[in-house]
Amino acid sequence: MSGPNYELAVAWLRKADHDLITAKQTLLLPDGPTDTVCFHTQQAVEKALKAVLVWNQVPFPKTHNLIRLMDLALGYMPGLERYRQDFAQMSIYSTEVRYPDDWFEPARDDANHSLAVAEEIVVKVRKLLSEGRNK
Repeated sequence: MSGPNYELAVAWLRKADHDLITAKQTLLLPDGPTDTVCFHTQQAVEKALKAVLVWNQVPFPKTHNLIRLMDLALGYMPGLERYRQDFAQMSIYSTEVRYPDDWFEPARDDANHSLAVAEEIVVKVRKLLSEGRNK
């Protein structure tokens, strides 16, 4: 089933891919800034969740809160529930690592973990879209 919703969902996922590329490339640098990695991993998950919502014609608020987006998407991807704790932590990366007044540098292990979670989510959403398109 293709159409405007499918095409827009794919566009959201393409933007998520760009965030993943940026996060991965930054981690390759010996002193790559982990705040940048974590920001982009949060953005990748946010965009992947929005792809699910667009695909299923679910309106969503303008938010960076991954828990809020996940709760809206759970009816279409029940397995997301296992990421609740990760998404709670990653939601912080959308704001607190972006500006100097809230700034902190996440540990490299946290950046690597966030990248792994983001990659998993993007793969799962891509599979969902692919399977849904073939129905």
